[in-house]
Amino acid sequence: MTDPAQTDRPAGAAPGVVDEFAHIPQPRGRHPLVAVAGALLAFFLVFHSRHELRYALLAGQPLELGSAREIFGGGKIPSDLENRYVRTSGLPDRESALELDTKGSWVFSQFFRVLGTGDRLFLHRRESPLPAARAEADVFEGRLIRIDDLPFAAAIRSYFANHVAATHFFAPDVFARAVGAHRVGATLAVVDRSGDGVSLADAETVAIDVLEPEEVRIGLPRARFSTEADARTALTSRGGEIVKALGAIKAAPSAAVPEAGPLSSTPEPPERWTFLVKFPVGVRQAALDALGNLDRAVEIRDARQTIEVKVADVSVAAGDLIVRPGQGPARHLPASVIAAIHTMSPVVIPDDAYLLVEGETPREHLPTIFLGLVLVMFGAVNLVGLARELSR
Repeated sequence: MTDPAQTDRPAGAAPGVVDEFAHIPQPRGRHPLVAVAGALLAFFLVFHSRHELRYALLAGQPLELGSAREIFGGGKIPSDLENRYVRTSGLPDRESALELDTKGSWVFSQFFRVLGTGDRLFLHRRESPLPAARAEADVFEGRLIRIDDLPFAAAIRSYFANHVAATHFFAPDVFARAVGAHRVGATLAVVDRSGDGVSLADAETVAIDVLEPEEVRIGLPRARFSTEADARTALTSRGGEIVKALGAIKAAPSAAVPEAGPLSSTPEPPERWTFLVKFPVGVRQAALDALGNLDRAVEIRDARQTIEVKVADVSVAAGDLIVRPGQGPARHLPASVIAAIHTMSPVVIPDDAYLLVEGETPREHLPTIFLGLVLVMFGAVNLVGLARELSR
């Protein structure tokens, strides 16, 4: 018979010594797939945060880019600017800017494009309220990333293309040259005053503001002149000839100031009797000075006529624009009588566009380095444990 004492004796022990833990089952190690999955997950998270890790390791001083128009407006953006801490300057397009807010909070931020960059540079201004000095300087400092790298890039592109339009103003001579080189059926390519290129189809509309040099637009406040007849008398008594009465006009409040109302310190725009008036050359300046001294709310402006015309109905002859609005007769417009040429078009974000997140410094991402080290250690421990399990 077998002696149990001999069976349970540990190897190398003296006869008669029994291992009291011999019958306790040894714990089973983790399955190798668990170790592999843990290591892969840790290394995947490190790889996924590689851009933040690289940004966190950058120097604390921003890279000086100078003018945003020179860097981004030419269409050839240096490839080494991605995910860098930079400083640049430019003119923001506040007309087509967006105000972003986080649901459930009262924190607002601004999102707008920078003029002269061909819609290749956008700015996310996170700080709110924004210090006056920073708002006036138009110098932006922060992290530069590609818009394609944002998880919501498609949503931004769709929203701007469908809901955001920008006004483009063109110099008369630049617009005339573009029209002269334009072929019917092709897209009219013209550069606006900010340096951005605009493409216009033949069916799109442009507005041309034409000066009427012999006429003056005068608005007399209704608070002082209760009836239109009183306002007419004030003009004709000073030698004015009324060409056209535009009626009582009240200017729309500016979007840059709070809405007028009982709780607002901004006064409502006055309502004015508005006329197009001619004056004899000899008394013109004296009459305008006298009218301006009647009341501080008197408005005297150049008389303009706005002509809206399709791109296909604009041509050039001897340097002058020729427009055929609708079914009307053709009209020659020399550059000297054109006050402005403008149009509105949707903001289309190109594939090589960048976003500058203002105020995002490399120091903000220092915790990412610590988390990355923890994940690397976690993955390494799993690999060591896997090697031990396989070596048994």
